[in-house]
Amino acid sequence: MDGAGDERDTWTAVGHPGSRGDLTDLSEAARDLDRRIDQHLERLRRERAERAADIPGQRLRGSG
Repeated sequence: MDGAGDERDTWTAVGHPGSRGDLTDLSEAARDLDRRIDQHLERLRRERAERAADIPGQRLRGSG
């Protein structure tokens, strides 16, 4: 409740979206983040393959 005794919308106060527009923005941000993570992982895979190709005759083995 606020100072006047009226109930407040605490849903948005605890970090939940308050409107459909907010949900759309969050969905777009999540898709963008997923795309950026996928691009980063693909770059890491390419770099690892390039490093492996630069080490002829040496086997790369996983840790563990």
